Amino acid sequence: MGPVHLCAIRHYVANAPVFKLQDPSIFLELIVNKFIKQFLMYLPHVNRHVARVRNLQSEKINAELKVKSLESVLRKSRSPGLSNMEGDCLTERLLAHPALYPLPHVKLGNSFAVTSADRLEVSRRLLAAYHKAIEDEAISPMKREGEDLWTSLIRNELPDLMQAIEKNDAKGLSDFLLHFGESFVWFGGITTCIDGYNRNLRSEHIALTYYDKLICLAEYLGLIRFESPESGPWGENLQLDVNKILEMVEQSLGIDIVPPLGAVYTDGLESNKGLFHYRHINSLYSAVRLKELVDFNQPCLEFGGGLGITALYASRMGLKNYTMLDLPITCLLAGNYLLNSMGLDAVSLYGEARSDNKIKLLPYWECLNLPAKYFHTTLNQDSFPEIADNLLQEYLLQIKRITVKNFLSINHECDYPRTVNNFVNRASGYKKIYRSKYWIREGYIEELWRIE
Repeated sequence: MGPVHLCAIRHYVANAPVFKLQDPSIFLELIVNKFIKQFLMYLPHVNRHVARVRNLQSEKINAELKVKSLESVLRKSRSPGLSNMEGDCLTERLLAHPALYPLPHVKLGNSFAVTSADRLEVSRRLLAAYHKAIEDEAISPMKREGEDLWTSLIRNELPDLMQAIEKNDAKGLSDFLLHFGESFVWFGGITTCIDGYNRNLRSEHIALTYYDKLICLAEYLGLIRFESPESGPWGENLQLDVNKILEMVEQSLGIDIVPPLGAVYTDGLESNKGLFHYRHINSLYSAVRLKELVDFNQPCLEFGGGLGITALYASRMGLKNYTMLDLPITCLLAGNYLLNSMGLDAVSLYGEARSDNKIKLLPYWECLNLPAKYFHTTLNQDSFPEIADNLLQEYLLQIKRITVKNFLSINHECDYPRTVNNFVNRASGYKKIYRSKYWIREGYIEELWRIE
């Protein structure tokens, strides 16, 4: 740039009206920089670099607009309160209700089993019943083909338990059961600890899934309205206070709904009434359904039954003549829970004297020896689809023989077409009353048949 041009630039800057109040040297520097930039743009590699930078800037702007658009979609989605972390999607799919922001303030707590003078006596009774069952199974016409799923799982996952049982070690069994569940047990149904249902979630989200089940129970009982995504309200029920909901449920049912903590290790939703695991809430619902179906204190039968929590709540509701049929190992675990929860005189194990006012735990083949048309209603939940075809078919024959009125099934259909619905449809003597989605847990079906 020659001196003539620089003089012209200085004269323009100094005399331009817009620059009169400014320092001319600053604007001279700006104009020089502009000329330098224009010159550099004639260099190919500089031009390419500038083009790349401009493209990146444009892409950044488009990405920011897309993020804002997605944020707007999430705010209008079913559960905007669960849209911050990758694991939130695992929580959302377990919920029956939308999770708005902020999420309800719920916490997960834990309670340890408590030692007592009765625990050693309980273990002696459990071992006697278990070993008698194993001996009698060998001569029963109904047999398992090989080792069942649960015994195999426990043998592989909990070898100390099976070792105590096989050595007939009452002290070792008592010590094991006192701490069972304190460390993670991935398979559910025989503990009240965190299990495979929601093991990968954060503790506050586990509590949220448990609370969701409690809200479902309150909706079923008609204590709060069932929400509608079409007309509203939508997302308000999950914001209700947990203690108020529990108080409403307890008043509606007219019983003490507090779980018997201290019998086994428990993880659960914190409340003024103690800890509630999702299986407590499932079992409360099942007991309510039995109470609605069964005439006062008529005999009830449950195939399966896990720890016996449904039997416990049914007993509190007045259905005290309750029988459970299950595998010997599951009967042992249920006996531990019920005897330490309800007392030594509330339960009779296999080989012990039975009475109408006790919960009776029997091995599965004893269905062959139960009296005809004795039980008013038979229940199965969360187990029939997981057993061998020949056993399920025999169970359906026996249910028809020993049941007076109803067969209630609450099960998943993950192994379709091996579903309870299809097995019962192929059997005779059953009339379907209804088939509906299960109120408490997503992915389950509730079905009722009348025995003809």
